[in-house]
Amino acid sequence: MNNKFFPSNFLFIMIMVVGTFITLSSSHWLTMWMGLEINLMGFLPLMNIKGKMMEAEASMKYFIIQSLSSSMLIMSSLMMYKYSLSWYSMFNNNMLSTLLMMSLILKLGGAPLHFWLPNMTKQMTWLILFMMLTWQKMAPLFMLNLINNNLNIIIMISMVSTLVGSIMILNQTNMQLIITYSSISHLGWMLSMIMINSSMTFIYFFNYIIISIPLIYLLNSQTNNYMYMLTHKNKYNKFIIPSLILSLAGLPPFLGFMSKLLMLISLMKMNLILLTLFMLISTLISLYFYMNMTLMTTIKSYYLFNNLLITKPYNSTIIMINMSSVFIFYLFINMMIK
Repeated sequence: MNNKFFPSNFLFIMIMVVGTFITLSSSHWLTMWMGLEINLMGFLPLMNIKGKMMEAEASMKYFIIQSLSSSMLIMSSLMMYKYSLSWYSMFNNNMLSTLLMMSLILKLGGAPLHFWLPNMTKQMTWLILFMMLTWQKMAPLFMLNLINNNLNIIIMISMVSTLVGSIMILNQTNMQLIITYSSISHLGWMLSMIMINSSMTFIYFFNYIIISIPLIYLLNSQTNNYMYMLTHKNKYNKFIIPSLILSLAGLPPFLGFMSKLLMLISLMKMNLILLTLFMLISTLISLYFYMNMTLMTTIKSYYLFNNLLITKPYNSTIIMINMSSVFIFYLFINMMIK
């Protein structure tokens, strides 16, 4: 962030964090909505951190989309309160609960309501993109966890999100768009278990954050946001970014594979065999692109390195966390199989 305006930036970050925690700690739907609005008011100034015209345009689009989804959320909540006269058990009306759920899917950027998210990503900095794809999803995911009906609809949304994210990533060259469509695909995996086993969803979510932090940090250090720049000489070892990309793709034995394996085991234990096969096939589609991207990064960049001593020293824990995931999740896998 810009150090010149650091006090105000810190204030906006605190407002955003407080808004999220209000939503997470509340059992009242009106208070959850209020927390989402406080979070939005803290996040919008951060999107204009450099004062560029593209950032202002992206923040205005984000404000319109979030205002639309918040309007749907509060209107459906008020209408359900009219039927049940309670803010805590409002799921008697199936149509209104579906409208409330779709408003949260619009906030998350899940397919088929994902149209606004890729249009904005190319106009953002990497830090703001990371916050949008991770922190801003925490509160809506928690609110979706409280909706315990409409399982078939949420399963259809998870399948469409995984398929759209896997197919749309195939013809992309912009790294920000690649990360965005990858996030939509991972969101489909999270939604597949949100109403069945929410703890598995949040384990998957936190694993996604662990993978995304070093990957986005390294991508931010590149001079350009396009994929061909990964093959050029850079200050980092050429094996770090490919290992993180393969972990994001879910290739064994990396951390991303272990989280997907736990989800697949849970889905099979619930006898959702067709959903399991569909999620697996969609992941294989995106894995083809990630493997091609990794080969381009490693093989082509090998010939561009004249001197390996120019690579910048890096923290080996990034690789160790991804590679040692087999041992980290061994106990969880045993518990799921038994």
